[in-house]
Amino acid sequence: MQIRTKLTLQFIVLVAGMLVLSLCFIYVKFRQITEDEFYDSLRSKALMTAEMVLHDEANLRPLSENATLEEESTVLPFRENVMIFNADMQRVFAFNRADQALPLKTLVNLKNSGETRFLDGKLHALGLSHKSRSGRDYLIIAESVFNSEELSNLRNILLITFILCIGMVAAGGWFYAGQAMSPVASIVNQVDGILPSDLSARLEGQNNRDELSRLVFTFNRLLDRIQFAFRMQKSFISNVSHELKNPLSIIIAQLEVALDKKRDNEEYQATLKSVLEDSHELSEVTEKLLQLARVHSEGTNIAFELVRLDEVMLQTRSSLLRLHPNYHIAFDIVGFPEDEEQLCVRGNEPLLRSAFQNLMDNGCKFSPEKKVDVKIHFDPSGKHRVEIADRGPGIPAKDLQLIFQPFYRSSESIHVRGSGIGLSLVDSIMKIHQVALDVVSTQGKGTTFKLSFPALQA
Repeated sequence: MQIRTKLTLQFIVLVAGMLVLSLCFIYVKFRQITEDEFYDSLRSKALMTAEMVLHDEANLRPLSENATLEEESTVLPFRENVMIFNADMQRVFAFNRADQALPLKTLVNLKNSGETRFLDGKLHALGLSHKSRSGRDYLIIAESVFNSEELSNLRNILLITFILCIGMVAAGGWFYAGQAMSPVASIVNQVDGILPSDLSARLEGQNNRDELSRLVFTFNRLLDRIQFAFRMQKSFISNVSHELKNPLSIIIAQLEVALDKKRDNEEYQATLKSVLEDSHELSEVTEKLLQLARVHSEGTNIAFELVRLDEVMLQTRSSLLRLHPNYHIAFDIVGFPEDEEQLCVRGNEPLLRSAFQNLMDNGCKFSPEKKVDVKIHFDPSGKHRVEIADRGPGIPAKDLQLIFQPFYRSSESIHVRGSGIGLSLVDSIMKIHQVALDVVSTQGKGTTFKLSFPALQA
């Protein structure tokens, strides 16, 4: 069922329910007023008849019920009657004597109740107690046919009104539901028109602060992320191909030149050293790509444990110095706690080592002195901080927002060997660990990467 039809039906049911309650209330209230007026008329008729009949109270005699039965077949059906009963429950007066007298028990109950409305066959009756001028007690019963013609007319009018109103409600509900769903239909048509080959298209919506405008805004942001992901994927494939192709091409070219003719040992050794360097570079690029793919594919499934921050940093420093003996990495700890547990953070040790190694390696590469300063600030609250500062030329402000994109390399860093994957890997690892990563860079003085770890929860 379409939403427009569903909204229309819900609107009809809601309005129909309210309309039925309102019309029923009108009908019941009008019936109540009509009945009150009818019984007021019966009361007046009963009291007026009693005054006239009891004026000659001394001559009243009980009516013969046998005579009434004998005459019943000769009397036409009547529509109203007034009967008077004395204290002994004997009928002393009746407009229509052919009317059957009520049972004694019923008469006694009517007399004791004072004034009662009841049904006597097809007649609506009113029974009330009355004292004559002489002080004698009488029971007066006035009955008549309740004329329901006005109620029938009212019922017909209300029924016709209900049918007409429901018809208008259905038409209006269908129209307004169509008006309400028109923006949704427009959004659906626009989304259907977006092709995978052109993800730059965006939805157009009204500048209202309603749910549909928020939907358009949210969908456009989703398209932005999808377009960015597609762009990054294309860029990733292109850059990976380039980064892998270059070392392989150089290796192949060097080997072909070396085999082109006989050469002395020194030339062969130089060629092999160059090939080894290119192979190391290729291996490094491949390893970083594998780590980046693992981080993005496994995500929250990566195992976390308690890790001593100082030990991880020292081990990373040692392994990096073994690979690059010409590097200088100064290490300092601020606020060393006495409790060993306060030295720990929650994380994945291999990934943290990889992130720290990339930051130290980058700092040493871009520093003329091949030196970086590493500081760990231990905080009693568990919110430890790590600062890795180099003494390089700094990063231009326009490049600070781009350095974490895969394979991005600024014009100032082209002369330095690298793949442009390291900082992207660092950013992904820090996001998984919920570590805040800030970069402060000053042109000509260097760059500092600040890592703020979340407090270790119990």
